[in-house]
Amino acid sequence: MSQTHQIKVSDKAQAIIERQIDNNVTGRKEITLKIFHIGSPTPSREELKKALASYLGQKEDLLVIRKITTGYGAGISQARIHVYTDPKNLEKYEPKHLLVRGTKQNKGGESNG
Repeated sequence: MSQTHQIKVSDKAQAIIERQIDNNVTGRKEITLKIFHIGSPTPSREELKKALASYLGQKEDLLVIRKITTGYGAGISQARIHVYTDPKNLEKYEPKHLLVRGTKQNKGGESNG
């Protein structure tokens, strides 16, 4: 029996964990989220990180949003997230461009949000 885990991302967005795998080789959890944001834009990477970190009781800097996919006009997105317990593993396995994407450290000082 599997239990659905709902996460409040923002006032206009809710997410559920569709899949969660413990990858012992890389020392991370691999999570697939389905995000419902009907009538509002896709939540930012920053919003997703904050909500998921709070839900998991994990530090935001140990979460990496790998990919967010939204169908045109859909209002439902899918996100792939990696959650690490050790910063050394995060640096070893994640591409550097993903570590700054959606943050204020992004090139040119732009932020996705």
